[in-house]
Amino acid sequence: MKKEATILPNHTELEKQFEYINILIEQHRSSAIAKVNTEALLTNWEVGQYVSQQLKSARWGAKVVSDLADYLKRMNPKRRGFGKRHLYNMVKFYDTYSTEEFNSLGMQLRLDEFVQLPIAQIEESGIVQSLPAQLIPNGSQNSWS
Repeated sequence: MKKEATILPNHTELEKQFEYINILIEQHRSSAIAKVNTEALLTNWEVGQYVSQQLKSARWGAKVVSDLADYLKRMNPKRRGFGKRHLYNMVKFYDTYSTEEFNSLGMQLRLDEFVQLPIAQIEESGIVQSLPAQLIPNGSQNSWS
């Protein structure tokens, strides 16, 4: 029975491999955080929009907003950030950033254009090589095995 010799990479090669894994982890964590932030922003926007519309149409008053805050607390006592003050902040957020004045300023500043980091840009032809892929010699994962 022959034993196969295992060739261990030198310390520098291991450091590169470890850095590749570290970058992968950080990319995905950053992506997850960005997605959570986007959802939180959309939640605040949509709740603010709904409450704002109810208040402006005179269907709701301040008492109803307090009742809503109490209701949300009863439905999920562990949920944070939906008290009366927070609900009014969501209304203010919506009212401020949905105005015609803000929208025209956004158009002038071209705020509607999405700026993407060069970590993994998408072009019409497909995904541009991501940063971790650039760290792998010759772009091939097999070159380290």
